[in-house]
Formats: sequence, structure tokens, C-alpha cells
Amino acid sequence: MSSTDKGRKAIAWLSFCLRHSWLAGILLILVMFMGIMLAVNGSEGTEEATAEAPSALNISPAVEAYRAIVEQECNANDIPECVDIILAIIMQESGASVPDVMQSSESKGLPPNSIRDPRESIQVGVAYFSVGYKQAKKDAKKNPKETAIQGYNYGGGFVGWAIENGGGWTPENAVEFARIKSDGQKRSGGVRDGQYAYGDQLYVQHVMAYLGPNVGENGGTGTTKGGSKAIEKAISTGSSIVGKSPYVWGGGRSTSDIQARRFDCSSFVRWCYSVAGIDLGPVSSTTTDTLVKKGEAVSQIEMKRGDLVFFDTYKVNGHVGIYLGDGKFINDNSSKGVWIDEMSNSYWSSTFKGVVRRVTK
Repeated sequence: MSSTDKGRKAIAWLSFCLRHSWLAGILLILVMFMGIMLAVNGSEGTEEATAEAPSALNISPAVEAYRAIVEQECNANDIPECVDIILAIIMQESGASVPDVMQSSESKGLPPNSIRDPRESIQVGVAYFSVGYKQAKKDAKKNPKETAIQGYNYGGGFVGWAIENGGGWTPENAVEFARIKSDGQKRSGGVRDGQYAYGDQLYVQHVMAYLGPNVGENGGTGTTKGGSKAIEKAISTGSSIVGKSPYVWGGGRSTSDIQARRFDCSSFVRWCYSVAGIDLGPVSSTTTDTLVKKGEAVSQIEMKRGDLVFFDTYKVNGHVGIYLGDGKFINDNSSKGVWIDEMSNSYWSSTFKGVVRRVTK
């Protein structure tokens, strides 16, 4: 049937319906319903993604949900190759826990968290990052990507300075820039204890950690099998505050501490699993001594993602973390706060005596 014949039949059907009021009413209702559905479906493309899809990167599902928006803004700023970098920056800046997901308010001269729309935060943040990235890509003799990443934390002035002082970012000139900007003043206490009081001198390392592969089965590329839904929830919860939560001896045992994300090693593990629906003991009295009695003991060669691993630090079983697989574990330690460490690290390997507890299947 030709398109002309189809059009004539449609007009004839409409005329028939108009001559029969009850059919006209049905037709009107159908047209209105289709219009509403089109409006709803059409609006979906303009809202922030909320689906908690898994990622091949070491980022949370909440951050991965912004991939489509990030792709759009990276394309608009002619840096399509930077999508994963931006997602890693979002993970480091907020973990998608606040509307200003890229913490980009200050780049507009506004107080922190003034931006209340994640899409606007990404628009502003990507545009800001792209300026430094393009400059570094053009002029840096080495590490252009790292130069731009550190520039996002320090401000655009770092990019040109680093290019003139080393050809691009290096761990050493990142520290030197902070020393100059802080007049040699250092921080005391918290995750950044000992750093100069300007920016994050390890910002590149923090961001790059999220660009590694997700070692879980749920969207990951690593060889380690993913854990149960509860295990993945516990790990995702802990991962959301990597590099953002200071170690506090005795912390995490009050509502205010938990809200402020102030933990020690055992309260951190308890909190992660509590969010995942697994009760590892009372808030006020959970310690490594109580956790080492939870669940069942498994051998070192049988340990899996989600198992608790214990270390003989200041005492036997004095430290605890959650095993991630591939020789990594997440923990809250006095040196870095919440962090992902390697079991093969000389300190951790010397203090790990094979004590492993499986608290959930």
C-alpha cells in the first residue's frame, strides 16, 4: 500500500470517528494518552541518570550512572577521550553523594556546594577541566593527563607552572607547588596529615586509583568473582569514602561520628556491612576483638571478596579490613584513613598472619 493510500484511509477513518461521537471520544483519549507518553519519554533524556549500573572501572554505580551526561559534555568540549577521567574525578570529589558532583561551584567563584544540579556541576566541571587539559596536551612534554588532573584540584595556574617547572606534572612538583602556595604551612591530623596546607598533593594518585579495573564480577574486568549483593553493597559503601575519611581512634561509635564519616578500622568495617544489611555487632562496642569471632574462619588460600582480613599491628588482630580480591583490601588505617591497599605491601604482608573470617556468603 502506498503512503498516499494510507493517508487517504487515515483521513476517512478520522471523518468516520468524528461523525460518531463515542468513537471521537475514544480517539481523543488515545491521542491524549499518546501525547503524555511521548512527553514523559522525551523528558527522560534531559534528567540525570539514576540507574545503578555496574562499571568496569573502580567507581561506584552511583557515579557510573552519570556516564551518558559526562560523554555529552566531553564531546561538547572536544575532549571525548576524557570520559573515564571525569568519572574518576567525580568519584574523588564527591562519590556522587552531593548534587555538586564535581565540586565545581568554586570554579565559578561561588561558595562550595552552591550548585544544586548535578548536570550543571558536570557542565561547569568538564568545561573547566578541558581548558587545562588542552593546554597540557599542547605544551606539556610529559604527563599531560596528570598535569590536567592536578590542575583541576589546584586551579588552572598549576598547569602552566608545572610545564615551566618540569615539563608537566611530577609527584615532586605537585608537592612543591603546594609548598609555595601554603607558605610552607602543613596540616596536622586527618587523612592529609603532613601535607602542605594547599589542595591535595596526592590528587593525581587518588584519581588514577579509580581508573583501575573493578575487580568484581558485577561489571568488572578482574579475575576475582563478584560477591553477593550484600558484599558488593558493603564494598561500594566503603569505596565511596576512599581518600575522604580520616582515621579516628575510637571513632564511628556515635551517630555524629558516623554522619561525619569518622571511623577507626573496626567501626568502618561494621558500618560498611551495616549499610548492606549485615549486623556485625553493636555500634558502641564493636572492635577487632569482637569481629574476629564473627562468621566462620577460612584459610588464606580460600579467602574471597568480602571476607574480613586481620593484621597483627599494635597487638594480635589489631587491624581489620575487607578483602576485595586480586590481592587488595579496603580498610581505615592511621596513615591514610579509608584506603585501598595491597596485601603484598611490605608492612601489610609482614603483619598478616592468615586470619580470615567470612561473615556472609
